[in-house]
Amino acid sequence: MVKPPTSRQLFRQELPWLVAEVVLLVVIANANAPELWFWFVVLLVILAYRIERFLANGDHPGP
Repeated sequence: MVKPPTSRQLFRQELPWLVAEVVLLVVIANANAPELWFWFVVLLVILAYRIERFLANGDHPGP
C-alpha cells in the first residue's frame, strides 16, 4: 500500500515550480514591451502544463 505524500513532501516537490513562476513574474515586471509578451507566454505555458499534470494525476477530488 502506498502512503499518501505529506504536505512537506508536496511542498518540496512544488518548490522548484513556485520559484520558477516567481522569477518569471519578476522578469515580466522588469521587461520592456517586446520581451513582455514572450515572457508572458512562457508563464502561461508553464501554468498550463502544471494544470494539465494536476488534472492527469487524479489526486484531486472530483465529482
